[in-house]
Amino acid sequence: NPMMALDVQVESQKTITIRIIVYPKECPEAYEFLTWITNNQDAECRPCTIYRGEPVPSYWGSPEYPDRWDNGGRWGPPYALVQGGFVNSKISHVEREANRPVPLERGMVAWAGPRGIHFFVALADHPEWGNEHTVWGKVVEEDMKLLDALVDGSRPLKVLEKNVPVVTNFVDPMKFRIREYL
Repeated sequence: NPMMALDVQVESQKTITIRIIVYPKECPEAYEFLTWITNNQDAECRPCTIYRGEPVPSYWGSPEYPDRWDNGGRWGPPYALVQGGFVNSKISHVEREANRPVPLERGMVAWAGPRGIHFFVALADHPEWGNEHTVWGKVVEEDMKLLDALVDGSRPLKVLEKNVPVVTNFVDPMKFRIREYL
């Protein structure tokens, strides 16, 4: 499978590269969009950012907590993910495709919600989500430590407690560029 890379500007003079194995056969619409945004990002990313970061809580998946994803459940909050978006002026969503595995596993890259231009990378397995999210890629295993480091407490986060569900965003979203990885 082909690979793409997100070059994420984590500090003014520091960029990290997250390699993603993409699934063009399983998710042709997602792949077509990713190719389009890669070729048009200078004009179209408004900006493309990583804006949400939710660490894996110590109680993740524990049977000692209720089997739910809110209000003190074993699946968060926080929700064990890093999320970003390909905000642009031409394409507002990519339709749901059939590649929606259960459980959604650590490292999988999926559209947030049933249709995307916003995506997330799972930092833990997510059996609680069923088959709601189209999975269009998977982060190369050795790059997961870079994503884990974004939510390890060294970057400031803000919890939006009035949201339903409660979400945790980065105080300073990080811009990124996407490219083919050869």
